[in-house]
Amino acid sequence: MNKLIMKTKSILILIVVSVILIAACNVEDKPNTSRPDFIIDSHIHYRATDEWEESFVEVFTAHKAMGCVLVGMDYLERGIQFAKEYPELVIPYAAIDIDSPTVTDDIRKAKDMGYKGLGELFATKGWNYDNPKYDSIWILAEQFQMPIAPHTGIHARGNFAGMRPAFVASIAERHRDLIIHAAHFGNPWYPEAAEGARLNPNLYFDISGSSLIKKDLDPGFWGQYLWWTPYLGKPHVGAGAGPAWENILFATDEMAAEENLVQNIIRFNKMLDANNVPEEARTNMYGRTIARIHVITSVHGFTVN
Repeated sequence: MNKLIMKTKSILILIVVSVILIAACNVEDKPNTSRPDFIIDSHIHYRATDEWEESFVEVFTAHKAMGCVLVGMDYLERGIQFAKEYPELVIPYAAIDIDSPTVTDDIRKAKDMGYKGLGELFATKGWNYDNPKYDSIWILAEQFQMPIAPHTGIHARGNFAGMRPAFVASIAERHRDLIIHAAHFGNPWYPEAAEGARLNPNLYFDISGSSLIKKDLDPGFWGQYLWWTPYLGKPHVGAGAGPAWENILFATDEMAAEENLVQNIIRFNKMLDANNVPEEARTNMYGRTIARIHVITSVHGFTVN
């Protein structure tokens, strides 16, 4: 009798476990759309149309967001008027051409107009970012306290040899008072980008573009490059190094639309969750770091501390 009871219990346990496993296999993980009280998209391109402006205002207001809005040189007047109309949403950047013969005048003009930063920048004419021919740009940006947002890594036209993250790290080392938040984490030169950020406290990267899509099935991939947090204070780690993940900033580099912003939040969170990034670091990555860079004390009513 006891054997029969034990056998029956075992069968019931197996049935219950099987049902639980089947149910678990049939339920997809719900995407993580959580975010801090406010977010700042550190890389979004301006489009000089009513439709883009209306969409941006609607989406970014609803999400309690701001954006580093990158405005092309042909649209500086309209772009700065838009920024002045919505100062609670827009941090305006002038997308200067670093190869223009009037580039330093362009920087002065952008500064006088009220632009807060410079970007997105591109080195596609055969010279690396750290070539001496560009020194006057970095000197002036540093003097004006205008953060720069240079593109790093692959480029749609296939010309990207001059935009390795090591060249940006060289600028950061030479100009310690110049804040650099470079685009795309150097794709595909991720180790180079990470080590440059580790050794230069004024250098950050966003990870927008194809990288998180490329590694969607392996979101823990990024931890191998952002490795040094447990070793802070030890020899060889870098006297100026801070928590590794805080060198990464949230960005979309996509059109201002509800679906685009939400999908980028989901991809970003997937990376953060897979690497057990702490809440404090997430808050900084999602916007507090950029707010501090631009001395913004409140975003949508939330205090930046």
